[in-house]
Amino acid sequence: MELTNPTFPRDTLITPMIIMVENGVPISTMVDVGAADGTFGLTVLDAINAGIHLINIDAQDVYESSLRRIAGVLGGNYFISAVGDHDGTISVRKPAHEYWLSTATHMGAGGSGPDMITLPCRQLDGMLREANAKGPIFIKLDVEGAELDVLRGAEDTLKETCGLLIESPVRSSGGPQFIDIYGFLAARGFSLFDIVRLSHRGSDATLYQFYSVFIANRFDFRGRNPLRSATQQVEVTQAVTERRAALLEESTRLISSIKLKRAMAQS
Repeated sequence: MELTNPTFPRDTLITPMIIMVENGVPISTMVDVGAADGTFGLTVLDAINAGIHLINIDAQDVYESSLRRIAGVLGGNYFISAVGDHDGTISVRKPAHEYWLSTATHMGAGGSGPDMITLPCRQLDGMLREANAKGPIFIKLDVEGAELDVLRGAEDTLKETCGLLIESPVRSSGGPQFIDIYGFLAARGFSLFDIVRLSHRGSDATLYQFYSVFIANRFDFRGRNPLRSATQQVEVTQAVTERRAALLEESTRLISSIKLKRAMAQS
Protein backbone atom coordinates (compact mmCIF):
# COMPACT_ATOMS: atom_id res chain seq x y z
CA MET A 1 0.00 0.00 0.00
CA GLU A 2 1.35 3.42 -0.93
CA LEU A 3 1.52 5.75 2.05
CA THR A 4 0.90 9.48 1.80
CA ASN A 5 3.68 10.21 4.31
CA PRO A 6 5.97 7.36 5.31
CA THR A 7 8.54 9.62 7.00
CA PHE A 8 7.23 9.77 10.58
CA PRO A 9 9.95 9.35 13.23
CA ARG A 10 10.15 5.85 14.68
CA ASP A 11 8.76 6.80 18.10
CA THR A 12 5.49 8.45 17.01
CA LEU A 13 2.10 6.95 17.84
CA ILE A 14 1.23 6.35 14.20
CA THR A 15 4.49 4.65 13.18
CA PRO A 16 3.49 1.14 14.40
CA MET A 17 0.27 1.40 12.37
CA ILE A 18 2.25 2.37 9.28
CA ILE A 19 4.55 -0.62 9.78
CA MET A 20 1.55 -2.93 10.13
CA VAL A 21 -0.10 -1.63 6.97
CA GLU A 22 3.16 -1.78 4.98
CA ASN A 23 3.33 -5.46 5.90
CA GLY A 24 -0.18 -6.30 4.78
CA VAL A 25 -2.30 -5.76 7.90
CA PRO A 26 -5.67 -4.38 6.71
CA ILE A 27 -7.52 -1.62 8.58
CA SER A 28 -11.11 -0.85 7.63
CA THR A 29 -12.21 1.00 10.76
CA MET A 30 -10.24 3.22 13.13
CA VAL A 31 -11.75 3.72 16.62
CA ASP A 32 -10.28 6.40 18.87
CA VAL A 33 -11.54 6.12 22.46
CA GLY A 34 -10.56 9.27 24.32
CA ALA A 35 -10.26 11.15 21.04
CA ALA A 36 -10.33 14.69 22.49
CA ASP A 37 -10.41 16.95 19.42
CA GLY A 38 -9.84 14.03 17.03
CA THR A 39 -6.41 14.90 15.67
CA PHE A 40 -5.00 11.37 15.87
CA GLY A 41 -7.75 9.90 13.72
CA LEU A 42 -7.21 12.61 11.12
CA THR A 43 -3.50 11.78 11.09
CA VAL A 44 -4.33 8.12 10.44
CA LEU A 45 -6.60 8.97 7.52
CA ASP A 46 -4.09 11.39 6.04
CA ALA A 47 -1.03 9.15 6.40
CA ILE A 48 -2.45 5.67 5.85
CA ASN A 49 -5.78 5.58 4.03
CA ALA A 50 -8.24 8.44 3.60
CA GLY A 51 -11.05 5.91 3.15
CA ILE A 52 -10.84 4.34 6.62
CA HIS A 53 -14.11 4.51 8.59
CA LEU A 54 -13.24 6.84 11.48
CA ILE A 55 -15.11 6.59 14.78
CA ASN A 56 -14.16 9.18 17.43
CA ILE A 57 -15.36 8.77 21.01
CA ASP A 58 -14.89 11.05 23.99
CA ALA A 59 -16.69 11.37 27.30
CA GLN A 60 -16.76 15.17 27.40
CA ASP A 61 -19.01 17.48 25.44
CA VAL A 62 -16.26 20.12 25.32
CA TYR A 63 -14.91 18.12 22.36
CA GLU A 64 -18.23 17.66 20.57
CA SER A 65 -17.89 20.59 18.18
CA SER A 66 -14.53 19.29 16.94
CA LEU A 67 -15.75 15.72 16.50
CA ARG A 68 -19.00 16.82 14.89
CA ARG A 69 -17.06 18.92 12.38
CA ILE A 70 -14.86 15.97 11.43
CA ALA A 71 -17.86 13.67 10.91
CA GLY A 72 -19.72 16.38 9.01
CA VAL A 73 -16.90 16.99 6.56
CA LEU A 74 -15.33 13.53 6.24
CA GLY A 75 -18.10 11.16 7.31
CA GLY A 76 -17.66 8.48 9.92
CA ASN A 77 -19.15 8.65 13.40
CA TYR A 78 -18.61 10.25 16.75
CA PHE A 79 -20.01 9.60 20.23
CA ILE A 80 -19.97 11.78 23.34
CA SER A 81 -20.00 9.17 26.05
CA ALA A 82 -17.77 7.45 28.55
CA VAL A 83 -16.82 3.93 27.49
CA GLY A 84 -16.77 1.10 29.98
CA ASP A 85 -17.99 -2.35 30.97
CA HIS A 86 -21.67 -1.38 31.29
CA ASP A 87 -24.40 0.71 29.69
CA GLY A 88 -25.91 3.45 31.82
CA THR A 89 -24.16 6.27 33.65
CA ILE A 90 -20.98 6.75 35.63
CA SER A 91 -19.94 9.38 38.17
CA VAL A 92 -16.44 10.73 37.73
CA ARG A 93 -14.27 13.24 39.48
CA LYS A 94 -14.06 16.57 37.66
CA PRO A 95 -10.42 16.86 36.55
CA ALA A 96 -8.13 19.87 36.83
CA HIS A 97 -8.13 19.86 33.01
CA GLU A 98 -10.58 18.05 30.76
CA TYR A 99 -7.73 16.13 29.15
CA TRP A 100 -7.24 14.09 32.35
CA LEU A 101 -10.79 12.97 33.00
CA SER A 102 -10.85 9.32 34.07
CA THR A 103 -13.63 6.77 34.51
CA ALA A 104 -11.35 4.45 36.49
CA THR A 105 -12.40 3.51 40.03
CA HIS A 106 -8.91 4.08 41.44
CA MET A 107 -9.10 7.63 40.03
CA GLY A 108 -12.27 8.36 41.99
CA ALA A 109 -14.97 7.25 39.53
CA GLY A 110 -18.10 5.89 41.19
CA GLY A 111 -17.71 8.06 44.25
CA SER A 112 -19.76 11.00 45.47
CA GLY A 113 -19.21 14.60 46.47
CA PRO A 114 -19.36 18.14 45.13
CA ASP A 115 -16.50 17.57 42.68
CA MET A 116 -18.27 14.65 40.94
CA ILE A 117 -20.08 14.80 37.61
CA THR A 118 -22.33 12.19 35.98
CA LEU A 119 -21.72 11.05 32.42
CA PRO A 120 -23.43 8.59 30.10
CA CYS A 121 -21.52 5.31 29.77
CA ARG A 122 -21.71 2.69 27.04
CA GLN A 123 -19.96 -0.52 26.07
CA LEU A 124 -17.82 -0.24 22.96
CA ASP A 125 -19.54 -3.28 21.42
CA GLY A 126 -22.90 -1.51 21.26
CA MET A 127 -21.46 1.73 19.96
CA LEU A 128 -19.70 0.01 17.09
CA ARG A 129 -22.77 -2.00 16.17
CA GLU A 130 -24.69 1.28 16.01
CA ALA A 131 -21.97 2.76 13.78
CA ASN A 132 -22.04 -0.33 11.57
CA ALA A 133 -18.29 -0.72 12.00
CA LYS A 134 -16.64 -3.32 9.78
CA GLY A 135 -13.46 -5.21 10.53
CA PRO A 136 -10.59 -5.29 10.59
CA ILE A 137 -10.75 -2.65 13.32
CA PHE A 138 -7.84 -0.75 14.87
CA ILE A 139 -8.46 0.69 18.34
CA LYS A 140 -6.66 3.50 20.14
CA LEU A 141 -7.32 3.85 23.89
CA ASP A 142 -6.38 6.97 25.82
CA VAL A 143 -8.63 6.61 28.86
CA GLU A 144 -6.50 7.55 31.87
CA GLY A 145 -6.45 4.22 33.71
CA ALA A 146 -9.80 2.77 32.57
CA GLU A 147 -8.29 0.53 29.89
CA LEU A 148 -9.55 -2.78 31.29
CA ASP A 149 -13.07 -1.43 31.78
CA VAL A 150 -13.19 -0.43 28.11
CA LEU A 151 -11.77 -3.78 26.97
CA ARG A 152 -14.26 -5.75 29.06
CA GLY A 153 -17.06 -4.02 27.19
CA ALA A 154 -15.47 -4.80 23.82
CA GLU A 155 -15.37 -8.61 23.71
CA ASP A 156 -17.22 -8.81 20.37
CA THR A 157 -15.21 -5.92 18.93
CA LEU A 158 -11.91 -7.58 19.80
CA LYS A 159 -12.84 -10.54 17.61
CA GLU A 160 -12.80 -8.13 14.63
CA THR A 161 -9.75 -6.16 15.78
CA CYS A 162 -6.38 -6.29 14.03
CA GLY A 163 -4.47 -4.07 16.44
CA LEU A 164 -4.60 -1.72 19.41
CA LEU A 165 -2.64 1.32 20.58
CA ILE A 166 -3.05 1.79 24.34
CA GLU A 167 -1.79 4.45 26.71
CA SER A 168 -0.38 2.12 29.36
CA PRO A 169 0.28 3.03 33.00
CA VAL A 170 3.31 2.26 35.13
CA ARG A 171 2.37 2.93 38.74
CA SER A 172 3.23 1.96 42.30
CA SER A 173 -0.32 2.65 43.52
CA GLY A 174 -3.63 0.95 42.79
CA GLY A 175 -5.28 0.44 39.46
CA PRO A 176 -4.52 -1.76 36.46
CA GLN A 177 -0.92 -2.16 35.38
CA PHE A 178 0.44 -2.78 31.91
CA ILE A 179 0.86 -6.46 32.77
CA ASP A 180 -2.90 -6.69 33.41
CA ILE A 181 -3.66 -5.22 29.99
CA TYR A 182 -1.10 -7.56 28.44
CA GLY A 183 -2.65 -10.61 30.09
CA PHE A 184 -6.19 -9.65 29.09
CA LEU A 185 -5.26 -9.23 25.43
CA ALA A 186 -2.91 -12.23 25.28
CA ALA A 187 -5.80 -14.41 26.44
CA ARG A 188 -7.81 -13.13 23.48
CA GLY A 189 -5.26 -13.79 20.76
CA PHE A 190 -3.08 -10.66 20.73
CA SER A 191 0.69 -10.22 21.02
CA LEU A 192 2.78 -7.21 21.99
CA PHE A 193 3.94 -5.51 18.79
CA ASP A 194 5.64 -2.29 19.86
CA ILE A 195 6.24 0.25 22.63
CA VAL A 196 6.46 3.95 21.83
CA ARG A 197 6.41 7.32 23.56
CA LEU A 198 7.87 6.62 26.98
CA SER A 199 6.91 9.36 29.47
CA HIS A 200 8.75 10.15 32.68
CA ARG A 201 7.61 11.85 35.87
CA GLY A 202 8.73 15.43 36.27
CA SER A 203 9.46 15.02 39.99
CA ASP A 204 11.90 12.09 39.90
CA ALA A 205 12.40 11.17 36.22
CA THR A 206 10.89 7.69 36.65
CA LEU A 207 8.74 6.04 33.99
CA TYR A 208 5.01 6.55 34.48
CA GLN A 209 3.46 5.59 31.15
CA PHE A 210 4.07 4.52 27.57
CA TYR A 211 1.98 3.49 24.59
CA SER A 212 1.82 -0.24 23.99
CA VAL A 213 0.82 -1.62 20.60
CA PHE A 214 -0.77 -5.04 20.14
CA ILE A 215 -1.39 -7.06 17.00
CA ALA A 216 -3.91 -9.85 16.54
CA ASN A 217 -2.02 -13.12 16.16
CA ARG A 218 -3.91 -13.95 12.96
CA PHE A 219 -2.42 -10.83 11.33
CA ASP A 220 1.08 -11.10 12.80
CA PHE A 221 3.63 -11.09 9.99
CA ARG A 222 6.82 -11.03 12.04
CA GLY A 223 7.49 -14.76 11.83
CA ARG A 224 7.97 -14.61 8.08
CA ASN A 225 10.53 -11.78 8.15
CA PRO A 226 14.20 -12.23 9.08
CA LEU A 227 15.66 -10.15 11.88
CA ARG A 228 17.86 -8.32 9.37
CA SER A 229 18.56 -8.31 5.66
CA ALA A 230 21.93 -9.60 4.42
CA THR A 231 23.14 -6.04 3.90
CA GLN A 232 21.97 -4.99 7.35
CA GLN A 233 23.73 -7.98 8.90
CA VAL A 234 27.06 -6.91 7.36
CA GLU A 235 26.54 -3.39 8.68
CA VAL A 236 25.63 -4.61 12.17
CA THR A 237 28.65 -6.94 12.31
CA GLN A 238 30.95 -4.04 11.40
CA ALA A 239 29.28 -1.79 13.97
CA VAL A 240 29.68 -4.42 16.71
CA THR A 241 33.38 -4.83 15.87
CA GLU A 242 33.92 -1.07 16.05
CA ARG A 243 31.93 -0.82 19.27
CA ARG A 244 34.06 -3.47 20.97
CA ALA A 245 37.21 -1.53 20.13
CA ALA A 246 35.64 1.64 21.53
CA LEU A 247 34.55 -0.18 24.70
CA LEU A 248 38.06 -1.51 25.28
CA GLU A 249 39.37 2.05 25.10
CA GLU A 250 36.65 3.18 27.49
CA SER A 251 37.51 0.36 29.91
CA THR A 252 41.14 1.52 30.00
CA ARG A 253 40.01 5.08 30.77
CA LEU A 254 37.61 3.91 33.50
CA ILE A 255 40.25 1.72 35.17
CA SER A 256 42.61 4.70 35.37
CA SER A 257 39.84 6.94 36.71
CA ILE A 258 38.81 4.44 39.39
CA LYS A 259 42.44 3.88 40.50
CA LEU A 260 42.88 7.62 40.87
CA LYS A 261 39.67 8.02 42.88
CA ARG A 262 40.66 5.19 45.21
CA ALA A 263 44.11 6.68 45.75
CA MET A 264 42.60 10.08 46.51
CA ALA A 265 40.14 8.51 48.95
CA GLN A 266 42.97 6.80 50.85
CA SER A 267 45.17 9.88 51.05
